[in-house]
Amino acid sequence: MSCVHRAPAGLKLGVSLALILGLAALPAQDSWWALAVLPALLAVAMLARLELKALVVRLALGAPFLLGVASLSLFQAHGLGESLGLFTKSAICLLTLQLLGSTTPMPELLRTLRRLRVPELLCEVIALLSRYFSLLTDEARRMRRARAGRTLRASRVRLWLALGNSLGLLFIRTVSRAERVQIAMRSRGGA
Repeated sequence: MSCVHRAPAGLKLGVSLALILGLAALPAQDSWWALAVLPALLAVAMLARLELKALVVRLALGAPFLLGVASLSLFQAHGLGESLGLFTKSAICLLTLQLLGSTTPMPELLRTLRRLRVPELLCEVIALLSRYFSLLTDEARRMRRARAGRTLRASRVRLWLALGNSLGLLFIRTVSRAERVQIAMRSRGGA
């Protein structure tokens, strides 16, 4: 356990929210100032003994969504500069949230959110998402293994089509599984 892991959840949450709100308030044309925060975030990651490769991989997984949001500003007057600035700010916010999630246990974070009077429904949704995330990854792993067993060799286009179909199927299967879990919880007297 590093000193970052032992720090109070309220402090980590407060610093993360202040950084994110500060970046959100920064105008798009001045967003290059957001890069000044990057060395501090990397220092926190190293101090917390987090694997930088894992952080970069998670950031790469979020990059398509960040690019999608940033591409919307391409249609404005100074589109390219604003788009790059928006991507930079979003990537740093995502890295901040990754650091918060990697160094703070979920029950501790939820207790802090409840103390801050965050609506109970939102806290419950966060708790359920954290509990069932492993269920979702397990289902995705099984589907990927089944797809790999059925296909010998496919082109890149077919691989992307199969991935798109798998994502849709994964959504349907997880909703179905969540309904079965909910029915089982209700039959045992749960809410």
